[in-house]
Amino acid sequence: MDQFEYVMVLVSIVVGLGVAHMLIGIGGVIDRLTGLGERMELSIAHGSWMGMIFSWLLLFWWWEFRFSELQPEWTVGLYFFLVSYSVMLFLLAVVLVPRNWDGVTSLDEFFVRRRVWFYSFLFLATSLDVIDALMKGGWGYVLEQGPWVWGFWLATVPVCVHGARSKTVAHHAVMGVSFFALQVFVGFEAMALLGL
Repeated sequence: MDQFEYVMVLVSIVVGLGVAHMLIGIGGVIDRLTGLGERMELSIAHGSWMGMIFSWLLLFWWWEFRFSELQPEWTVGLYFFLVSYSVMLFLLAVVLVPRNWDGVTSLDEFFVRRRVWFYSFLFLATSLDVIDALMKGGWGYVLEQGPWVWGFWLATVPVCVHGARSKTVAHHAVMGVSFFALQVFVGFEAMALLGL
């Protein structure tokens, strides 16, 4: 086992826990929709942000493979950075999906109650994503990824500020759908540009 594989074991576990947490949460929603417990109102805002964070977890794990090609000097700082980034994504999943759905009857209301936590973690995770890209190849690597990636990073600032303040579900839905679509597009477009 080389250093990259050793470091990525813990990162993979944290990402896997985030994915598992979201899937178990989706299972809980399905249970509620099929008659187990109180009826639950679905939400475009909540669902689109769930899709966005789920795809980010998967793409993060895939993109971190770039470090195996770079063969950086593995330091405790780099190790803690990668673990912190994965933990931040896990926390985004935790904010969106409670351990227990009891008492949740509207996913719109649930999301609005947790919006400040969600958008704060979203801003921190995006900041870590920018640092991660710089660590993988500096400004040249960042510029190589194209305007969609920069647009994603830059759009996060006003989205997080507005999202943390707004209680209007329609605003959260528009931002969630837009970011989910952008996340999927950027993930695959950037991979094609970089030949991955």
